[in-house]
Amino acid sequence: MNFFRAKVRLWPLIVVPGVLVGAAAAAVMSGVVNPSLFAGAFGGVSTNTSEVIKYQLPQQEVALTSLRIEGLERANADGKLFGVSVDAGDRTKYIEYGFNAKLGVDGSQVEIVADGENAYTVAIPSFIFIGHSDEHFEDPIEENGMLSWLTPQISETGMVNKILSTERKDKWVASSLQLLKDQSEVFYGTIIKSVDPDAEITFKFAQ
Repeated sequence: MNFFRAKVRLWPLIVVPGVLVGAAAAAVMSGVVNPSLFAGAFGGVSTNTSEVIKYQLPQQEVALTSLRIEGLERANADGKLFGVSVDAGDRTKYIEYGFNAKLGVDGSQVEIVADGENAYTVAIPSFIFIGHSDEHFEDPIEENGMLSWLTPQISETGMVNKILSTERKDKWVASSLQLLKDQSEVFYGTIIKSVDPDAEITFKFAQ
């Protein structure tokens, strides 16, 4: 039995796909075509994103009082020549300053414990310097001797850092201690009595 046979040319089957692939590659490399358009045709690429978002809560700093601090900072530098003090080489610099300071507590460290019916104990942590605002520093005033060029310049930045040093902040907190205690009792006492008007409150201070 004779079967019906058709002649098929092989070169179109080889050349045409090659031309198509080459044209597609050129289009992708030139930026004309987005590569993702071909993903579906060749099976595509599957991607999964796994994210973990963590939230950092604020310190809950509670400002209990504010101060207006004004002062005059003075810095001296002694003049020396070959290790010998020379008065004419002395430098003196003054900076007049002022700013508002906020003092209070870290509210997240305050503990309120119910001791019984209508009875509460409030433990207040150490008071802290929270921050400052409305800073104003005047241009420095200098008093220098005739030979002051022998002595290094006094750093204005160093003077400002000293004004806002930890030691100064602790001093301002210590000088306002009684006011901070009184304000703590008013602030937290008001909160508790808004829930329990008959509350009897005992305060314990870390300082």
